[in-house]
Amino acid sequence: MKLAIDSAQSSGSIALHDGAKLLYSAYFDIRVTHSETLMPAIDTALKLCGIKPVDLQEIYVCEGPGSFTGLRIGVATAKGIAYAGQLPVITHNSLEMLALSCTSAHKNILCVIDAKMNECYAALYDPDLRVIIPPKVLGLKDILVLPISGSIVCGSAANALMPYAEEIGLHFAPAPLNIPRAENLIYLEDYHPGKRYEGKLLADLEPNYLRESTAQIKAAARQKP
Repeated sequence: MKLAIDSAQSSGSIALHDGAKLLYSAYFDIRVTHSETLMPAIDTALKLCGIKPVDLQEIYVCEGPGSFTGLRIGVATAKGIAYAGQLPVITHNSLEMLALSCTSAHKNILCVIDAKMNECYAALYDPDLRVIIPPKVLGLKDILVLPISGSIVCGSAANALMPYAEEIGLHFAPAPLNIPRAENLIYLEDYHPGKRYEGKLLADLEPNYLRESTAQIKAAARQKP
């Protein structure tokens, strides 16, 4: 039994997969912190599906980039369950998790997630989820000079690119494809294996923030002469 967890953004998502089919999927964006929602959501999923913690075999978690607090909670939750059950944890990043929902468009996929401070987490994939441009922290002007013509755009920062749609030739994913889905972390294994942490290596699992937090950046700016 596989449990997938995503808390990289303000929303959250979990899924249960038995190795043959998806048993349970839940998405929640209710303005309540992940510390309050994640474990109750997992507990509800297990009880509803008649699954005990001892039945779990693998944990999948989104490593980031995204919300610093959300990522810490998601990764800590995955590690706690893994340590208790001596289970492996497999990670994929939030941008390829989103990109998977858009592969049926048969276009390059530009994923952009709001990183605050007028920046985005961005990555570009081909229709087979091969990396064209790896995850980066970029401003809008930097994104516009990338080779993104003809791409389909998804993610929480997609609206920022809409004014340039006709000029560049961009297409935009419909709203349902912009919803981060934890089960995609499991399905990404069909494209390439994620990073695997188990045993002593679990201690090495940390969120992939890509940059310092907003608070750290502002503090550094204040210290400049």
